[in-house]
Amino acid sequence: MPQKQVLYKGIKKLVVTVAVSCKDHPSGRFQLKRTYDNIDVNSPKANSLERELLRAAERQKALREHQGKTWEVLLNLYGDHTNTLVRNGEWCQSPQTFDESLRSMYKWTKPWFDLIAAQISAYDVTRLLHNMKDEGCADVTLQKMRANIKKVFEFGFLYEHVRGIKQSPTTGVTIASRRRMRTEILRDDEIVKLLSYAKEYEPTWYFIWAFAVYTGCRNGELYALKWSDINFEDRMITVQRSYNKKYKVEKSTKTGEWRHVSICPPLWEIVQELKRMHDHDVERGECNHVGYVLPRPGSWQNGEQASKLRKFCEEIGITPVCFHTLRACFATELLKRGVAVPSVMRAGGWTSVKTMMHYVRLSGMDDKGITDPLDYRSPDPVEANKKLMAAVGEKFEGVHEAVVIPLMSRKLPSSLR
Repeated sequence: MPQKQVLYKGIKKLVVTVAVSCKDHPSGRFQLKRTYDNIDVNSPKANSLERELLRAAERQKALREHQGKTWEVLLNLYGDHTNTLVRNGEWCQSPQTFDESLRSMYKWTKPWFDLIAAQISAYDVTRLLHNMKDEGCADVTLQKMRANIKKVFEFGFLYEHVRGIKQSPTTGVTIASRRRMRTEILRDDEIVKLLSYAKEYEPTWYFIWAFAVYTGCRNGELYALKWSDINFEDRMITVQRSYNKKYKVEKSTKTGEWRHVSICPPLWEIVQELKRMHDHDVERGECNHVGYVLPRPGSWQNGEQASKLRKFCEEIGITPVCFHTLRACFATELLKRGVAVPSVMRAGGWTSVKTMMHYVRLSGMDDKGITDPLDYRSPDPVEANKKLMAAVGEKFEGVHEAVVIPLMSRKLPSSLR
């Protein structure tokens, strides 16, 4: 019923409500509501106001359909459409990355929900990124947010959910590049101390940390490492899978490719010891993770490997680092020992030269002695004068001090002397 009479504080009020269907509105229809004083229901004046309100609703509906859907509707459509592509492996992001990006957009862009997507401007995007920065988000998080917003608008343009504009509001929005500070990393003597103390006080974690240092494997790759991946004859490890703890599934490595890692002598001793322990537990029926190389302490299964390592490093008095830093230690120590960069990249599964150059800088392999050829010290005045006298054919009879000739440009005017 479009017209309704109500009594509020002794005043007779007319409430007029009109609604028009609108596919671009979140609720499927566009509704307007107005209240007027001292007007009777279905009176000529009330009917006139109703028709006027209906025309206003139609105008706003036309504007909405011309510009497209609201940001909330657009985000819902993007999520539903892209989720199917992600699950079928047809999207550029992994399921975990996509879910995280979608949750992040729902969280940070909530003030945009009622805005028509076409009306969102570069100013709105910039203000959003500034708010995220004020809340402590890292620059890389801001960059991901900008890229994800751009993906949503590109989807809207493709399926005509966003109309009236030709480019994403992220165009022209810049983020200051982060200044990469020197990464805290373990020296070789600290690695020795870490493994020595871990073997004594954290025997379960000792095997995990040793594998990380000697193979450069990522956390998920170590968690998914099986005995079938180890070639005992050639002493090689094939890294071909990783474990996703969020979805509790095994997947391919981060780059999607397998690689070989050679087993060095100290790691070979650890492999043999783990094999004996595994076979013994299997024989007694006490092995909880048959087929997997490394033990699985509860804190590792709960994703607490970073804090565990950092606390232990603090306890034994070495540089506190997170678990992933052991992978950096693997790279830098190989580079220090003269292993070629392509070989290190192949063994560690790095595909980005930019990332590898960061490890090259950490190792200092290309920096040591690079400035040794430079020498700007003044020559010995005696030797210099000997050479000068010999050059002009005169005999050198004593020590001649080097004389510095005053520069004409530095002479003071005679009036100031």
